[in-house]
Amino acid sequence: MYIINRPKISVEDFEKALEKANLSQSDQELIDYIRYTGVFSQPSLVKDLRINHKPPVLSILCEACKKVGLQIPNHLEAVRKWSERVSEHGVRWDGDLICSTARNIEGLPLTPESGTCSYEILVVHKEFFTGLG
Repeated sequence: MYIINRPKISVEDFEKALEKANLSQSDQELIDYIRYTGVFSQPSLVKDLRINHKPPVLSILCEACKKVGLQIPNHLEAVRKWSERVSEHGVRWDGDLICSTARNIEGLPLTPESGTCSYEILVVHKEFFTGLG
């Protein structure tokens, strides 16, 4: 397995994009929670944030990331290309702007499809983590 480096952006530029994105309060709370928690799954988000399970919270996250990404279009496009390259199925996911599928020590994705866990486990990108601050 080889590593495909993820496109990165400064926290300052990301924070500016978040401010300009005009997110709803619930979208902002979702992103803040993810950044604070660091590691999560769809069921944990639904439970911890008391969000309705329909539509899927990861779809809501994807839409919020698109709004943020519109403020940093070059970075969003680079993330989309990277996302497609690292995807098990060659599909981009706009949520990769903020977080990505975690991997185990063997480098396997923590997903049901990989046989490594019951739910996909996601992790916030290190530079956006706020849980220790």
